[in-house]
Amino acid sequence: MNKIYEDSLYNESQKERFLQRQNENTKDAYSRVLRRASAIEKRLEMDLYDFNLSEIKQVLLLLESTKLATVKSTGSIIQNYIRWAIEQDLRKDNINPLDAVSSTDFYIQFVDDSKPTLFSEEDIENIVSDCLNFQDKVIVQALFEGIMGRGNSELLNMKMEHVSETDEIDKYKITLYNDTRNGQECREITISSYLYNILRIANKEDKYIKNNGNLMPTTKVTHNNLIDNDYIIRSAVNAGIKQSVDDPASIYLVTMRVAKISEWHNLPLLTPTNIRNSGMLKMARDLYIKHGKLEREEYYTICEHYNVAKQRDGSYAYSKYKVGFLNMDNLGLIYGIG
Repeated sequence: MNKIYEDSLYNESQKERFLQRQNENTKDAYSRVLRRASAIEKRLEMDLYDFNLSEIKQVLLLLESTKLATVKSTGSIIQNYIRWAIEQDLRKDNINPLDAVSSTDFYIQFVDDSKPTLFSEEDIENIVSDCLNFQDKVIVQALFEGIMGRGNSELLNMKMEHVSETDEIDKYKITLYNDTRNGQECREITISSYLYNILRIANKEDKYIKNNGNLMPTTKVTHNNLIDNDYIIRSAVNAGIKQSVDDPASIYLVTMRVAKISEWHNLPLLTPTNIRNSGMLKMARDLYIKHGKLEREEYYTICEHYNVAKQRDGSYAYSKYKVGFLNMDNLGLIYGIG
């Protein structure tokens, strides 16, 4: 089993010394990069601070990032780590390989400029992080974690009263309401504490920042007021969509907001379905790491959580997902497994 997302740091004592120097706002980002690099460090049996430029390239290639900013940020973190190691007399020489490269020209080679239909967990994290409105963050993260429904109704029907704690650390459960052709169905799934906190903050938002803050200097109105009701996802008062105050938002709201998010990130194939499919693949990765296989049992678990492919007899017709995207080929392409 090829475990791509390492839980431990290579040469942990030195890494922790370095991380202790970072402030709380940057520590998590630095730690993520160092943990990602550990896969290469273990293979080469060498600390990142002794890497040459060719070896650093291997780390940057692991990103499979669609954004230049992400690659440059990772490079900057590696550069800072090597700089610190030189100051601590840890590196074999006093040359920092990244000091000699031109920032944009060097890093652009690691940007995947194809148009992906599947997005890694890190891609989704970056997209969610870049959204200023928690009303936008919640849509992307909830779709990724399995909340959708017919006409996105599971998303639009969410209220904080539907969320409760579980016995598991950092896990919550939510009751979802799906508007089907035959009425409303409910089910319950587990969600992350990360999504829970986004839900909690989105629920309290009363204003929606226009165009994610990318406004012309002459723009007078920078935000719209949100409709005041108990639903977490709400439209703006003057959004041009007719909505009763007591009803869920329009079925078009989710697709409209995702379309805007895709435009901001230059990801034309970022759609609600592709975000959900990406979440299914991430779950397949987790199950493969846990069980060492991706077979019928794992496919059933994924289909149940994401509420897809269920037949009248309770079984799941998962073959079209397996052939289409939910397979070892894509686990290798997106997560390096296999």
